[in-house]
Amino acid sequence: MAKKTIPWQNEVMRASRQMQQLECLYKVSQVLSAGARQQETLAGVLAILDKELGLNRGTITLLAPEGNEIRIEAVHDLPQEQSRRITYRIGEGVTGKVMETGKAMIVPRVSQESLFLNRFERWNVTKQELSFICVPIVIDNQVIGTISVDRPFEQTAPLDEEMRVLSIVASMIAHDLRGRRERVSGRQELEEEIVRLRRELEERFRPDNMTGNSSMMRDVYQQIRQAADSDTTVLIRGESGAGKEMAARAIGVGSLKEKTNMLERDLIVDALKRCSGNLAAAARDLNTTARVIRYKVKELGIDCKQYGGKKG
Repeated sequence: MAKKTIPWQNEVMRASRQMQQLECLYKVSQVLSAGARQQETLAGVLAILDKELGLNRGTITLLAPEGNEIRIEAVHDLPQEQSRRITYRIGEGVTGKVMETGKAMIVPRVSQESLFLNRFERWNVTKQELSFICVPIVIDNQVIGTISVDRPFEQTAPLDEEMRVLSIVASMIAHDLRGRRERVSGRQELEEEIVRLRRELEERFRPDNMTGNSSMMRDVYQQIRQAADSDTTVLIRGESGAGKEMAARAIGVGSLKEKTNMLERDLIVDALKRCSGNLAAAARDLNTTARVIRYKVKELGIDCKQYGGKKG
């Protein structure tokens, strides 16, 4: 005869389960804040779900950059080599359906769900009936991936409760992925801005006393810049009237780096004065980004406090 569970025992079991869930979420937050590589971080999250809550064989998928297929980014306790070959289309299987609708799905018995594709052959691994949970990963109302787990089927398993926990983890992952993408985008933007500024400055700081834009003259300008940036003594040779004195004057005053830094410093300082030290406003004044201004202020050693010191 089965043993009856009295109400207070149910409450104790529920409280114990909630403590496990909180401990799990705390450990997930630690992994996400550690700053490891993306795949390593996501695999760590899946390992915690398995160890702490018994949510097995976790899988995290992300939408490919071109947006036409769903790729597996991380798995736990599933074949790594196989995961690299498996993809889904939007709307295909449980994963594709969650990606398409943005709504979580609970599959109480995978053997009775036609959408469950079993691409990892989970039944062959476990030899038992499984329940499956899949929730979306959303950034700015856009579904960019999913996180899914399975667990041994139990008639009384708290699947709704586990789905809520998984949804919280999905939100934490989305926050981490957003930060990673913003950092990548910021670096690219900064690099592009630096390249653009360098090109402008190279053109602007062509020796003022020399003209000509042929390939041979550009080579001369390049050699002048190299000589100007060096402490080495330079010997200039050439026929009378070839422009040796002009080249010498250009080298003497033409250190590109020094002139560039002086100009950039003057421009930024003037903008900071006009904007009372507010970096965001100074960036708008100079038609660039606050990120570039912050980088240059640090590089050039400008003290914003002199001009108001508000960091936008």
